[in-house]
Amino acid sequence: MKVIIDRFEGNWAVVEIEKDKFLRMPDILIPDGKEGDAVLITAGKTSPFRVASQDDKYIYVLTPNGKYSMPKALSDGAKPGDSLCVEVDSVFTEIRQNKINGIMKLLFK
Repeated sequence: MKVIIDRFEGNWAVVEIEKDKFLRMPDILIPDGKEGDAVLITAGKTSPFRVASQDDKYIYVLTPNGKYSMPKALSDGAKPGDSLCVEVDSVFTEIRQNKINGIMKLLFK
């Protein structure tokens, strides 16, 4: 699943999952992320994050720093025992940023 970091609120990253639909995820899962970055969440890839458990709404992710909850909608289908890879998609972020810069130049000539 690909999401965009909209902003940070305390220890949370608010990510846009589709137009005008936002969810919060622990910022510890994306330590290199910044506002505007595209983030790719993939189940099953090698990662230090493991899904410990889940319920109807959340998955609980084990990290080297503790256990964190995140909305199940962001889990890419991960099940307990699966690894969960969360990484900044630098190529998509750069393409997106170039489009935004182009629009800004047109608007503010």
